[in-house]
Amino acid sequence: MRRLIQSTKGDCGTRFLPIIKAISVCALVLAAAIPILAQSGTGTITGTITDPSGLVVPGVSVVVRNTDTGIERPLKTNDAGIYTAPFLQPGYYEVRAVREGFASVKRASILVQVGQTVSVDLALSVQAAKEAITVTGEAPLIEPDNTAVSTVISEQVTDNVPMANRRWNDFALLTPATTADGTSGLVSYRGISGLYNQNSVDGANNNQAFFSEARGRAIGAPFIYSSDSVKEYEVNTSNYNAEYGQAAGGIVNAVTKSGANAYHGDLFYMLRYPTANALDPFTRFSALESNLVPTQPVHQQQQFGGSFGGPIIKDKLFFFGTYDGFRKVFPVTYTSSQQAHFPLPCPVQASATQCSEANGFVESQLGSFPRTTKNDVFFGKIDYQLTSKNHLSGAFDLANWDSPNSYNTSYSINNNSVTANGTAVTHDRFIIGTWDSTLSSNAVNEVRFQWGQDFEVISSNYPGPSVTLSNITAYGQPNALPRPAFPDEHRIQISDTLSLTKGKHNFKFGFDANLVHDLIINLFNGSGIYSYSSTTHSCLRPYPDGL
Repeated sequence: MRRLIQSTKGDCGTRFLPIIKAISVCALVLAAAIPILAQSGTGTITGTITDPSGLVVPGVSVVVRNTDTGIERPLKTNDAGIYTAPFLQPGYYEVRAVREGFASVKRASILVQVGQTVSVDLALSVQAAKEAITVTGEAPLIEPDNTAVSTVISEQVTDNVPMANRRWNDFALLTPATTADGTSGLVSYRGISGLYNQNSVDGANNNQAFFSEARGRAIGAPFIYSSDSVKEYEVNTSNYNAEYGQAAGGIVNAVTKSGANAYHGDLFYMLRYPTANALDPFTRFSALESNLVPTQPVHQQQQFGGSFGGPIIKDKLFFFGTYDGFRKVFPVTYTSSQQAHFPLPCPVQASATQCSEANGFVESQLGSFPRTTKNDVFFGKIDYQLTSKNHLSGAFDLANWDSPNSYNTSYSINNNSVTANGTAVTHDRFIIGTWDSTLSSNAVNEVRFQWGQDFEVISSNYPGPSVTLSNITAYGQPNALPRPAFPDEHRIQISDTLSLTKGKHNFKFGFDANLVHDLIINLFNGSGIYSYSSTTHSCLRPYPDGL
């Protein structure tokens, strides 16, 4: 169960603020009193320790160690001989078990992936001398208790499979029961609308409430998290656990990269240029049919950036950061159904000067106009092992997207003009903090906080009104612009999850409170609309007889 508080405020929204605040407070109180779970970008290792006769051994000291960072989590088996290490960052681990009178045993090279529960059972042998046993070459680890239909898109896939636009979650289409939902970029799971999906990063909600899509939107910014920032993600198609919510379709659960004991970095640069790309026959034919020079719709696309991470204090404090830049040059061309008949005759009431100026204005709005998209994404993360039982993590993501003439993103637009377009801008800011604490050998708690802003603006190229000349052109501010805030969305998320092992049973319970405030400013038809469907009453007539 979850609580979502959302308000949409325009000119009359101020009077509802006291009510909204009261509801928000009530929601927090209820959320604290009711078991509510939040999804986590982590994994779990669990198992049973037995003696040579197959009986369970309680009180065994178990250490789960991340081999990349050296961070250890000490545990003890309970009366049922079971140990559980939840909320582990994805990566490689080793498990070591020690009990007096038995030889210590270690299992190495255990891969933990996001959302996965790995079962690692160990058998102790009687100690004949001082010895340690390292277990290798066992059968692949499985999840016998997991009924979810899910696929993990690993770091190897995101690093090695080429992507044209570097949208990290596009690989979800490689998983079963998924397909594209329309042409905007949404993904449908099991035939359900792409608006019913859920997206999370590091366990924090990464959805935009107003449009019910992942932040950045399918038709908006190319991406708001660099693919170099995402370590891996789990795609849950169906039968997912109760801790995952707010979705009827699929759930994408991603985890970002962290620094380790070894310094590591990379740089990249990708260039897409017309001379290096073939022109498809349809594009060539369409251009020649419209008396245009055939060319690639995208004249130039550059993607560049890098990442770097490592230790500040070995085995204790780590950092990781990325920058991802995107530049795309894709001019927009405006045409008219009457272009072959220019200059167009005017009604007799118009003077020759007026007719010439009107034709000149219309023709000036046709042709090719520049359009360049710019996207800059910065990401930083700090991990700190405060004590052996407390781990802190903080991440910050900043994305700025700016795209002139992108209210209408088509490459070629007929019977319209550049004055009827606008500049699209998206600014995203997110802060995510996590505190994992081991309360006892059978209880681990995770607290998470998120503050985020998704601010989207579309301005108009020209003031109103909006004027349409049927089958000729349109000019002036579109009736859906400007959009000074569409939306300006602020989110505060607070969640707490407790993992508890009792005997042979594992329990998870907690709460997740999402407080969302949306400011929407979009005065539809605010500048007036003039539409001339009859050439008799328009300022220009394509033929002298008015037909």
